[in-house]
Amino acid sequence: MIDPFAAVQEQTNLHRAEHDCGAYTYADGSLLGVVSAATGARRIVEVGTALGYTALWLAHGAPYATVDTIEMDVEHADLANAAFRRHGLADRIIVHNGAAEAVLPALGSEAYDVAFFDGFAPTADVVSDLRRLLRPGGVLITGNLTLAADREVERELADSDRWLTHHFGETALAVRRGKTPK
Repeated sequence: MIDPFAAVQEQTNLHRAEHDCGAYTYADGSLLGVVSAATGARRIVEVGTALGYTALWLAHGAPYATVDTIEMDVEHADLANAAFRRHGLADRIIVHNGAAEAVLPALGSEAYDVAFFDGFAPTADVVSDLRRLLRPGGVLITGNLTLAADREVERELADSDRWLTHHFGETALAVRRGKTPK
């Protein structure tokens, strides 16, 4: 399969090497596009924009969705916005600059269909916020599980009253169970 966003992934890798920063891309962008398409997503939230590779895939898979993506680094956010413009998706992808812990609570109460975590290491607080934002039946994709400092995130995702979860490698794919968020 041809990756329509391969140049953004390559740019991210070059940027990281040149700047010795934390701009990493999730390697399997097509998985994100497929999940977005399969859910018929209209609203997507992402933690960890880097230079925009994964947000592009999320938007590509769900052509009627808006993507709220969160990035701490201002330079990365600027580079991501440039990539969104180049690919004609700037009107559907909104970069929120700041830490996930500060931005997620401010996103409001309208439910999301898909959430993707690819910041450095997931924390229980961020996963809890993402669950609160997801509609019942919404999908959470969590990368970097092997980087988590404690097992709280694993325990959260293993709670079968709250999630139906599948693990593969350092990623979990989880469906939110429960009542509609308020």
